Amino acid sequence: MQFFGLNLPVDFTLITGALLLGVTAYKLIRKNNFSTNNISFFGIGLLLLFYAWMIFSLFYTHSEQYSREKTFYFLLNIAAFVVPFFFGQFNIRKFFFVFAAGTIILAIGLLPFQYYYLLGDATKLGPEGAYSAIGGLYLTLSEYLGLILILILTKRKNSIISSSYDLMLALMAFGLMVLLGARGPLIFAIVIYFLYYLSSINFVRFTIKKRTLWIMGLGLLLLSIFLILIARLEVAHKLFANTLFRFTSLINDIINGGGQDESADTRINLIRDAIVGIVKSVDSFVFGYGIGSFGIIIWGDDIRLYPHNMILEIWFELGFLGLMVFFFWILYIMTKNRGQSNQYISYWVIFYIFLNLMKSSSLVDIRTEFAFFALFAVQNFLLIKEPKPALG
Repeated sequence: MQFFGLNLPVDFTLITGALLLGVTAYKLIRKNNFSTNNISFFGIGLLLLFYAWMIFSLFYTHSEQYSREKTFYFLLNIAAFVVPFFFGQFNIRKFFFVFAAGTIILAIGLLPFQYYYLLGDATKLGPEGAYSAIGGLYLTLSEYLGLILILILTKRKNSIISSSYDLMLALMAFGLMVLLGARGPLIFAIVIYFLYYLSSINFVRFTIKKRTLWIMGLGLLLLSIFLILIARLEVAHKLFANTLFRFTSLINDIINGGGQDESADTRINLIRDAIVGIVKSVDSFVFGYGIGSFGIIIWGDDIRLYPHNMILEIWFELGFLGLMVFFFWILYIMTKNRGQSNQYISYWVIFYIFLNLMKSSSLVDIRTEFAFFALFAVQNFLLIKEPKPALG
């Protein structure tokens, strides 16, 4: 909407959040009864306790303006987490399909804009300066594509649509991640799948089954097609070259000790500033500087700024006490699902989300991650009521 100059008087995300809560409330009222279990009661309770500490920090925060905005928008994270517990008709399989299809469509739609941006042809990017409204989507969409990839590769026997469709979604997600050029999500997805594969090996086989040969042949065929497209199509070649350049600059930055990659250096500096601020005094260590205060403390401006690391952001602004409440909330959600079947969202998916939160996104930008935390907790009893897939 910002790209096309459609500026609404109210934040669109806020509108959709309000509609989501309204529909959920309507369903509950119409049902005329409500039943829940311990994991929803204590899970939501611990999250609300964290939010209460966030509100309390408003009394001592160094931020006068952004603190209120950040506290308000965190309510959308709570909404994303709460709804799957209360929405009795929630179809987890349909949600995954819509999420995967929507992310892939948006990623494909972003590729031409990235291409023209790399060419420096601003006339094809819409109104002057419009690309800045969507330029950062390559990272967000790559994180979601990696989430889809890990979810499909590590889920149990249940399919989102069917085995063939799931494989196609996984291949499309990986190919788009390569073209979009976001390094972190791609590295995390590859590392996590490698660890998952190692953990699934019970014993070494020296025989090759016919099915394995078919999969290897199909994989080589798809890889060959992908490489041919990169070599023959200028758009794919340009985008892939940009991805290689970004990885090369990151490696040079690591080898040469900084100065080669501006993005990585900026994140490192913000992380260093956050650590220095945390250990500056006992008060900053225990209580933090107050919600939304990172910008005013580090840069002297009451603006949206964060260290691109969820743990350091919480510790800096809400102190060790706030971090412990948040940690116990995560720990409770993780441990209550121990021993369950976890047909869709495995611990590997949560691990992938955690790694991404350690390098990007602010605390108020992770609504999708909060939704997946909730789905991880409720997936087992939602599947009991869920209809079988129509396809496959």
